[in-house]
Amino acid sequence: MGKIEDMIEKIREGNKVTLSKLITKMENDPEIRKEVIKRIYGCPVKGRIICFTGPPGVGKSTLIDHVISILTEGGKKVGVILVDPRSPYTGGSLLGDRIRMQRHATNPNVFIRSISCADNPEGISRSVKDILKVMGLSGMDYIVVETVGTGQIAVEVSYICHTTVLVLMPNMGDDIQMMKAGIIESADIYVINKSDIGGADLTEAYLKDNIEPRDGWEPPIIRTVGYNRATVIPLIEKIEEHLKRENPMYLEKIRGLLKTMFLDYIDDFAAHFLENKSDFEHLVKKVAKCEKDYYTAVEELYDVFKKEVICRDKKD
Repeated sequence: MGKIEDMIEKIREGNKVTLSKLITKMENDPEIRKEVIKRIYGCPVKGRIICFTGPPGVGKSTLIDHVISILTEGGKKVGVILVDPRSPYTGGSLLGDRIRMQRHATNPNVFIRSISCADNPEGISRSVKDILKVMGLSGMDYIVVETVGTGQIAVEVSYICHTTVLVLMPNMGDDIQMMKAGIIESADIYVINKSDIGGADLTEAYLKDNIEPRDGWEPPIIRTVGYNRATVIPLIEKIEEHLKRENPMYLEKIRGLLKTMFLDYIDDFAAHFLENKSDFEHLVKKVAKCEKDYYTAVEELYDVFKKEVICRDKKD
């Protein structure tokens, strides 16, 4: 894995080409992803992670475009991950960084990458969490993550971000009620974009009735207009204000995320182990023929797993 070590070192030096190549390797090969994380876990990172989430069509990308411009004009380095729907034909992202934010492509202080939701349409791919760690090594001051929709994917991302911005638009009172409760509750800043088209008062009134202060922070409601960059400046000011706060709730979110990740990886390990056992196929056939219920089958597989672990311990 000497090549991986060399790539990590180049990323620390700010090499964006190498960063892009390593991200591709991590997306395509879970074993490489594991190896990278084992080598960099615990390394200090600089970047603060900001999540922009909200329903399709509210103008998240336009706002992020302005945020990139304003931050880089101030001399900051910005990384962007666009978590896009997975293409049913190619398996890749439907929305690419070449389509959006093209004008930043040649800026040496900007790195933009699209990541597809590889695991399922509603869940963020596990690789994104690891990719954020790699991006953090590159010396970026901010890492912006844009998520699709307001379902489980947005909730998962919010757990690994220092600040979560929920972007809405006018006349969304009823629509907000249909969103995933977790993202409404976890947002740190609320934005009503396209506020020049009327109906912003309705959305703001609904938010004021349903959001409460959390850990001494009263989530602000900011109105923006996508084509008016000046309206984005107050948003950046609030993001900076929130990032500067000591936030014990962030540590609690990280602990919860790690617990979930542990359980997920244990499930993966157990599944991979059991799939390679003859007992697995035998029990699948039994369940398919209704000769055994799946609860009993799982219990029997668990017994197989325990026996194997005990045997390994005795050998050691």
